[in-house]
Amino acid sequence: MKTKKQETASAIIRTIIYSDIFDYPLTLEEIVKFLVGESEVGMGVVLNSLTKIIADSKQIYTDGEFYFLKGRKEIIELRKRRMGWSEKKWKIARGTAKKLRVIPMIKMVGITGALAMGNCEEGDDIDFLIITAADRLWLTRLILYVLAPILGIRRRKPGEREVKDKVCFNLFLEESSLKIRPENLFFAHEICQVKPIFWEDNIYEKFLWENQWVRKFLPNGVKISSKFKVQSSKLGKKHPISQSASWRILISFFNTLAFKLQYLYMKPKITAEKISLHQAFFHPVDLSGKIQREFERRINGL
Repeated sequence: MKTKKQETASAIIRTIIYSDIFDYPLTLEEIVKFLVGESEVGMGVVLNSLTKIIADSKQIYTDGEFYFLKGRKEIIELRKRRMGWSEKKWKIARGTAKKLRVIPMIKMVGITGALAMGNCEEGDDIDFLIITAADRLWLTRLILYVLAPILGIRRRKPGEREVKDKVCFNLFLEESSLKIRPENLFFAHEICQVKPIFWEDNIYEKFLWENQWVRKFLPNGVKISSKFKVQSSKLGKKHPISQSASWRILISFFNTLAFKLQYLYMKPKITAEKISLHQAFFHPVDLSGKIQREFERRINGL
């Protein structure tokens, strides 16, 4: 059985290996937050373990700011270049989010993917997470796509290859369906790295609470008050426009109709996308499985 020190050292090495898949050296704070382990570990313990690993094993190196695997020092400059490209995309992301405030059914706009980590290539698009009021997802998406050109939002269209600085609305959730599956390291990381731009009714905190399972993979990744457990259980019982039962039934009917029409249009083109009435993941490639296999290959190789 491993000692606590051995478990911490192993977790640190796994964390840096996982990040290395994305050519992304980590700061001490990032290692602590995204530590791939089974239990919480404080910064002091992580720093002491890192210092010992660097001195003893020569598996991990540091330039004083970033930590990286042996022979991978070049990714420090790559990260800095990507940070510069990401700063420009963040301006577009914030401007887009400001425009989306005109749609009252949107309860949160956040950034996911590479931009959330400041790790974009120059030619990348910008990935958005949209959380809507209950029974509003497909109506919101329809309105959003109609308004996008009017609002001056350069939206990425299916099949496009030139996507630089275009907006990709690739993840929609309803406030009553915030839990993301499957439960694995890839999605745990994606959830913990989400950067919300605006949100209301504590919906971001409720999103984190509903995905507390991430702590099985990233024990330091999410820290949120248990008070949101009670609040989350009430999601979807109130609507911002009206409280009348007849109105809710009508809105739900049109939302379901919008879902069926949009699904029929998309169905011939669907590959790895996961589409339902209450959630929509518009990811044409299954990165989760690919990254997990590569991570296991590197761990076994080490």
